[in-house]
Amino acid sequence: MFSLCAASVVGAVAGVAMRFGLVRWDPRFLPLLSAVGTGWAWWRFGESTLFGPMSVLTWWFAALSAVDLRHRRLPNELTIPGAIVVTTMLVSAGSARALLGGALLFAIYLVVHLLAPSAFGAGDVKLAWSVGSIAALGGGEGWVIAALSAPLATAVVGSIVAAFGHRRARVAHGPSMCAATLLASAACLT
Repeated sequence: MFSLCAASVVGAVAGVAMRFGLVRWDPRFLPLLSAVGTGWAWWRFGESTLFGPMSVLTWWFAALSAVDLRHRRLPNELTIPGAIVVTTMLVSAGSARALLGGALLFAIYLVVHLLAPSAFGAGDVKLAWSVGSIAALGGGEGWVIAALSAPLATAVVGSIVAAFGHRRARVAHGPSMCAATLLASAACLT
């Protein structure tokens, strides 16, 4: 229990530090999301070698989610460097399957964005490369979990928001993409 609390505190500190770099976007929930993400990473991956990379991933996802929840936008300052880092790491690891997963999810999101721009924003399309690549690390099953559960989660949240009388409210999709990728990672990575 102490280790879980310590991991959460480290995550909160990382979230506070990241807020200074993202002051322009005022990501209010970033320390909380980082603390929860790091606690989750410890709970799921514990003392395995995956804990460190998963913690960093949750911090990036926390930053993306906090900004998207606040502004309904995923800025290039977060999506593009993340895609470069993810791609570089996967190329150096020789994971062609993961790169294929990223390209496939990117293509799907791009087609949907071009046909119905209000369905997915351009930031969602850019983020699709990274989350598709990361989810594919868990194999085809992990990729499918992430690819299907993200739109489903956004649809559920949108339905709940609409049920409370906010029919024209825009629901941020980035947090669902990030959560779905973490779900796929938890289910398929060991």
